[in-house]
This record gives sequence, structure tokens and C-alpha cells, in this order.
Amino acid sequence: MEQASSFGAEFIYDEAIGIEETENGFRVRTRGGKTYEAKALILAFGKKPRKLRALNEERFAGKGVSYCAVCDAPLYRNKRLLVVGWGEPALEAVSILKRYDNEVLVAHESRRSDDFAERLRELKVEFIQGVKVKEIRGRDFVEEVVLEDLGTHEENVLKVDGIFVELGYVTETDWIKGFVETDERGEIIVDELGRTSREGVFAAGDVTDFPYKQAVIAAAQGAIAALSASNYLRRIMGESEIRSDWRKLTG
Repeated sequence: MEQASSFGAEFIYDEAIGIEETENGFRVRTRGGKTYEAKALILAFGKKPRKLRALNEERFAGKGVSYCAVCDAPLYRNKRLLVVGWGEPALEAVSILKRYDNEVLVAHESRRSDDFAERLRELKVEFIQGVKVKEIRGRDFVEEVVLEDLGTHEENVLKVDGIFVELGYVTETDWIKGFVETDERGEIIVDELGRTSREGVFAAGDVTDFPYKQAVIAAAQGAIAALSASNYLRRIMGESEIRSDWRKLTG
């Protein structure tokens, strides 16, 4: 951020909810009621964690409900925590949370028993199967969760100090469908230069259809999209594009 700011970049904290093409470029509308004009756009809003869809989930987001164990685990020490998820992401969250002397429980809708359940037993972690989180309760912070048995529909109240959601991620691109082309997963289709189906609009990172979702890859895609956007602006302003090819430079 410091480096970008030193070159004149401006940071605006808001959520884009609409884009339209204008005579001079593009107009972006935000949830905060603002509009911004631009001659080129880079879409790099990644993916969002899949929600529990439980009552009061939004209310307690950041107040006991977390979607990132790596980010928030240090805030919890000697607590009783519930991880909602399955597979490697859930196991990783359990491992991280237990480093801080927390009691960890795991819950998931599935009733099947496989290596995941066995690994939890090895970690001495209680696994509650065949349930969904129906409601989250508390005053200012999470205090308890209501679990509904999917077979009997009986409800059980569980006292916890926090909930870590590890249900994977989803691409929320409905608001740009029709503006740029997306695939069957809702991911933005790009070429090797980060160009989308609409001229002047580029995309990078997990929101694109590139198959490997890693931070280092997203960062590289961001650099590619930025260079492509820069060349696009040079071209529409009548300037020559800048391309560096090591073989040409040394040949």
C-alpha cells in the first residue's frame, strides 16, 4: 500500500455493486452510494467464503464467527470453539486453533465416516455428524449455537466461544454477468494477458477461470492484468505499447 500510494494510487474502502460502460470508459457504482469513472478496469475481488446460512450469522460476523482460522486464531486462547466444515480445510483450522490451547469441536452435515473422522479421533476432537447450524446466540459476542439433527430434526444447544466456518469458497459474480463472460462456475473468463470478453476490462486472481487458486498465482495475475491495462491505456491514447521480451532484448 505504501508503495502504491507513493505513485499516486488512491484506496477507497467500499463494495462495488454495479458496472456500466460509458462513452469515455466505465462507471462503477458502490454500496456506499458512490460512483467512480475509469478508462480501464481490473476485476480482482476473489472469492467469498461459503456461509452457514444460520440465523444471526451476519450479526456475529467478526464477533465470534470467523471464516479464516489463520487470520483469527490468535484472538482465541483457552476457549471452546466449533469448526464447521470437512476435509483438509477443517483439519487445518483444528490444527491452528489447538496451538492456542483451545478446546475444538467439529460439526458437519455429512453422516459418512471416512479418513477425516478418523483423523479427528486421533486429534482427540469431538466430531458431531449429521447436523447443521440453525442459529447463533449471544449478547455482544457468540455464546452458544443451536445445532439441528438433519435426521430427527431435534435441536441441541452447544456452548461455544467462537465458530470457525470452513465450508469452502464461492464466486459471487452475479452482479457482473452480462457485462463480462463467465463460465459455468461463475468465474470470469480471461486470456493469458488477463483480458476479459469486454475491451478495457481485465481480471486477476481467484475470481478468474484460471484453475490454480494460490496467492502467488493471483499476485502474478495481478501484475499481468496491470501491465495489460497500462498497455490498453497507452493504445487508446495513441501511444505505442510497451512489451519486454528477454529473447528479443538479448538476441
